[in-house]
Parts: sequence; C-alpha cells; structure tokens
Amino acid sequence: MGSKHITWLFLGLVLGCVIARARVQHLYIVHTNDIQGALLPNKAFWMNRDFPPPLANAPGALTVIRELRAEAAQKGYGFLLLDAGDAFRGKTPGELSSSQAVVDYFNRAGYDAIELGQYDCLSDTNSGMPWICSNLQIAGRNIRPNRLFEQRGIKIGIFGLITKYAKSAIKDKDYDAVASDQIAKLRRQGADIIVGLTSIGYRNDKRLADDVAGVDIIIGGYSRTGVEPPYESPKNHTIVCQAYSRLSAIGFLDLVVDTDTRHIIGYEGHLINLYGEEIPKDPAYMRYLDSLKAKKEKGFDKVIGKSVRELVRCEDRESPVGNLVTDAMREFTGADIALHNSDGITADIPCGEITYRDIYNLARFGNTVVTGEYAGRQVREMLEVSVSSNRILQVSGLKMGYAKKRPLGSRVLSVVVGGEALEPDRLYKVCTNSYLATGKSGFGVFQTGKHISDSGVLLRDVVADYIRRNSPVNARIQGRIVLQDSRP
Repeated sequence: MGSKHITWLFLGLVLGCVIARARVQHLYIVHTNDIQGALLPNKAFWMNRDFPPPLANAPGALTVIRELRAEAAQKGYGFLLLDAGDAFRGKTPGELSSSQAVVDYFNRAGYDAIELGQYDCLSDTNSGMPWICSNLQIAGRNIRPNRLFEQRGIKIGIFGLITKYAKSAIKDKDYDAVASDQIAKLRRQGADIIVGLTSIGYRNDKRLADDVAGVDIIIGGYSRTGVEPPYESPKNHTIVCQAYSRLSAIGFLDLVVDTDTRHIIGYEGHLINLYGEEIPKDPAYMRYLDSLKAKKEKGFDKVIGKSVRELVRCEDRESPVGNLVTDAMREFTGADIALHNSDGITADIPCGEITYRDIYNLARFGNTVVTGEYAGRQVREMLEVSVSSNRILQVSGLKMGYAKKRPLGSRVLSVVVGGEALEPDRLYKVCTNSYLATGKSGFGVFQTGKHISDSGVLLRDVVADYIRRNSPVNARIQGRIVLQDSRP
C-alpha cells in the first residue's frame, strides 16, 4: 500500500473518530431550481431525442419530497425544502395559469424558502409564498431579504441573490458585497449555518464561494447546471449545489452538524432523477394537473397559419425550420443577426395547416428571446463554437462559409452580414434564446456582450405571431450556412 493510501486511510479514520465522538445533528436540505412551469410529466428530449425517457416532474417530486420529509422526521433530523428561482414561465399549465399552478405545487410540497428568479419578477409575487431576495427592490412585494429557521436546535440563516440580468429590478449588482452584508446580519440574529439561495448561475456561485468567507452552503440556479457531487470551494470550503431544471431532478444534501461547535463536520449530496418509470406519481395531484391542462390548453389546436411544405429540422446544417425560427426572432427584435441552437428546435412544422400546439412542440423548452450587442470578433467566436460540434447554430441576417477539416478556432472562412463582410470591431445587435444567453453548451461568449436584455417574451409566441403575419410560410434552404471543405 502506497504512502498516499495510508495517509488517506489515516485521515478517514481520524474524521470518523471525530464524528463518532461529537454530538451531531443531521439536516436534510432538499432543493429545486428553474422549474419554469414544468409541472406535468414530460419527456427528457435533451437526453435522447429519438427515445426520450419519461419524467415524473411535479407529481413525482411530491412523492420524493414526502418520503424524504418522513425519513427525516423518523430519524429526528432537520429538514428544509428550498427553491432557487425561475419557477414560472416555460411549460403549461404553469405558464398559462397566472402562476397559480406553480403556487399550488409549492403549497402542496411545503417549501420553506423560494429565491426570486428573473422570470419570477414578471409573475405574481404577492401569492404568500416564502419569497427571498437580498439584492432586489420591488415595492409592495412579499419578498424578504433573508429568513431564519431553526431545525432540531440548529439555526439556519438564508439570504438570496438574483441575477444581474434582471436589470429592471436589481438593487445592487455586487454579489460579494450583498452576501457579506447578509452574512453579518444573519450572524447577529444567531444563525449557526448560512445558506445562499441564488439565481446567478453556477460560475458565479463558484466565484462567490471562493471570494466570500462565511457562506456554508450555496443552493444555486439560473444556469440549470446539474452539480453532482456538490462542489466544495478549496478556499472557504463552501458547499455549492444545483439540480437540473424543469423538475427533471431534485437535489439532496445531508449535512452533519456538531451540536457543540455548530460547525458542519460532514456532508453527502446527490441528485435524484425523477424518471417516470421509477418514481411513483402523486395520483391526486396528477388528476388536478390533467384537469388544469385541459382548461389552459384550450385553443392550442386552433389553426394559426399554413406552410407550403414540411419544414424539417437538421442539427448539423442549415434547416428550413431553423431559418423560419431565426427570421421570426430577427423580425421581432430588429436585430442584425439571429442565432439559435439546432437542438433547441424540438419538432418539425407540418405541411398544410399549423396550430399553436405545433409551435408549442417546436419550442417546448420555454425559452425567451434575448438581445445584446457584440463586436464582430465575438460573433465570429460564436460561429466558431457552433461549427466545432455537430449541432450547428441556425442563423438569420448572415451567411457563413466554413470548413470542418480545418483546425478548431479557424474553421469559419467567411461571414457576411447585410451584404457586407463581418467587421471585427463593429458592434452588431444579436438576438438569441435565453438558453444560449446564459452561456450554455460552450457558448460563454454570449455572456460577454453589452446591453444584454431578456424580452421575457416566449420564443414560441414570437414564432406563432410571425406565422400569423406571414402565412402561408415557405421557408427553405438559402445558402446561409455553406460547408466549403474543398477550399484550402
């Protein structure tokens, strides 16, 4: 056995002895984030487009939460249920029920604290839910800057942070300063453990964990990043957690607290995937959702326009439906360029009559339209990232030639915007969807623009309105994206 193995074995035995000798209390923290109205059982198209596994969503989440709460009670453990924001908007019936369906879910589950997310600002926050946010200022809303709980003799202080992109609501963009101020206030109230409940994205959570001492745990959201196992800051030992979005998974954290020192001396965390074939669905809640869905989807099958031909998807090249979607985005925003990830278009448009349900299925992720200003070199970087994978960006307002056989970072051969070559230093107005705007799928460059603004308008509604105005639609391949591997 090597010296390293002996050292780790010794440390493990020491830690085990410390925990065994200490008087300890466990605290279960169960957490969700970025629910976005996705209450009904759905399918995980992002995992397997052709054979997506079924999900149990809210009816399954209620089952898991109920079981974990009962387990904690049986063992004499503390229990907290938290959500890190962006609960509304994105899926029926959640987005079509004036937020009431999501509020009903929160009530049934028994959430202790809910961070206010960017899209939640557009919804009803006077609903009596335990909202929390420390860097927000909206008069007349039922939102507290922090909350203090006591579980089995342990006092837990929670503060909240909303993303700086909620520009109309933000009070203080300095996450570190707000967190430091809230830590001091909660310590004065007697908090033993400090939890940051944040909707600022995983990258910012990690930075906060490293920069600010005194935060024990960060339960995050906004970037929709499944973090498993939890990340622990090497500097401050802050534990950072986040689950996947749209109730496809629930986060679970078991803390071990020394009741004498009130310090965390151990933890275990993981994600519980809400697979529909494994998690029983709450039958009463399932019936409630079905009745609400039938009521709220009234009119989904009304014809909104026609298509001359079937508009199909394609992930590795220009597609007719991709051209239609990006044209609709560019017309809506008045942008120079529109960019949309191919795998975010989740259905084809049929030939003939088009219903709103067809467009709902096409844009089932519930993304909104986001604009920003970017220099030409940043636009080129976006396109380079795009052609480095098999899931190319669909485009409007530009034409691009590229070569897959060239080295990464130099595959884009030419870019023309509005009939003129892309200028590296010129600013262009670019529109995209809220998924790419958060830097997902390797597109961190989207977060580096100026004047980034989320319209709050669902992409599917933008596309539906475009079809109503331009019916019959006749989108086709136009040579916007051209593979030129024969060129040197």
